[in-house]
Amino acid sequence: MKAKLEFNLPEDQDEFNAVTKAMDWALLVWDLDQQCRDWSKYENHDFKDVQDALQGMRRVIYETMLEKGVTFPS
Repeated sequence: MKAKLEFNLPEDQDEFNAVTKAMDWALLVWDLDQQCRDWSKYENHDFKDVQDALQGMRRVIYETMLEKGVTFPS
């Protein structure tokens, strides 16, 4: 089975980027899940409250995005 995707560039640039980086996004989510698991299982964090935890997760998201070379759609 084969599949072919076509895009009208530059109009569909965001969609094209999402498709070509799909595995990177999947790995990013997996990394986030593992980080949450580690924080939950080992409690090796300095979170004082929910806001701290959310800021910590946002930091991990942006660091992982940078590492994997993915960006949010514009």
